Amino acid sequence: MKLATIDIGTHSVLLLIAQKNPDGKIKVLADEATLTRIGEGMGSINNFLSSGMERTLAVLKKYKAICDQHRVEKILCVGTAAFRKAKNVADFVIQVKKETGIEIEIISGEREAALTWKAASTDFGSDIMVVDIGGGSTEVICPVSLRGGQWPTKQSTSIPIGSVLLTEKYCHSDPVSDADYQNICNVIEQTLPSPQPSPTRGEGKRLVATAGTATTLGAIKMKMKIYHHNEIHGSKLSLAELKKIIADFKSKTIEERKKIPGLEPGRADVILAGSLLLEKIAEHFGFQEITVSDRGVRWGLVYE
Repeated sequence: MKLATIDIGTHSVLLLIAQKNPDGKIKVLADEATLTRIGEGMGSINNFLSSGMERTLAVLKKYKAICDQHRVEKILCVGTAAFRKAKNVADFVIQVKKETGIEIEIISGEREAALTWKAASTDFGSDIMVVDIGGGSTEVICPVSLRGGQWPTKQSTSIPIGSVLLTEKYCHSDPVSDADYQNICNVIEQTLPSPQPSPTRGEGKRLVATAGTATTLGAIKMKMKIYHHNEIHGSKLSLAELKKIIADFKSKTIEERKKIPGLEPGRADVILAGSLLLEKIAEHFGFQEITVSDRGVRWGLVYE
């Protein structure tokens, strides 16, 4: 069976087409990512803008054509944080169904976290903490206790901040001002789950970061001009390296960031906020190193 999975996030639309071989291994037939930012403007209004819907619909039509070329038998498509928030989401879902035949399932933050965990734990084992930084929300998943204390109340939590929302609400200058930078840091720290863990909490465990912010940081570390999934998946990024990259982002304008090897121009404005989210989460839970995963929700659907 050929299966396609589509993950429509606040910032990007991801397509994976996979086939299970007789030996049980999964063969990738297509793996696409396009930045459409359907969540544009949602830092101030709870509606999809027509421009974001048009960009996203055009990409979904393109993805449907790719699925048809591969004779895909089933398409699973999910919408995440922006879809949970937009008041006019039903109109867009109906339009997509009418013009492409694709049915969008709007999933909860808990479901999103479960799919992210499925993908990461399949590849890296269960002795991990997973962070999925999106444009509109951030999922943190850890179904095992960590040294120094238990995971607070829940095994997973969906934090209602992401790279796009933080950028739209708190970045008012270019390059970012010290005041705006500090505001982003403060909001992240105030939103992270409590209680504050002990310094030893991250020992013996692995922090796995998935989604566009993490993979972009991995590509920047490698100065990767052409993105290679296999080289990014499983690569390492130390907290010290992350801090150095963030300092570089902070010193540059958006146009200057666009010239950084490994950074897709469409992420240049939101990459600072996303990177700060990852830094603060790593520090909050006592991790000095991050493992980068190129496989998120779309892979979780395939593995499931």
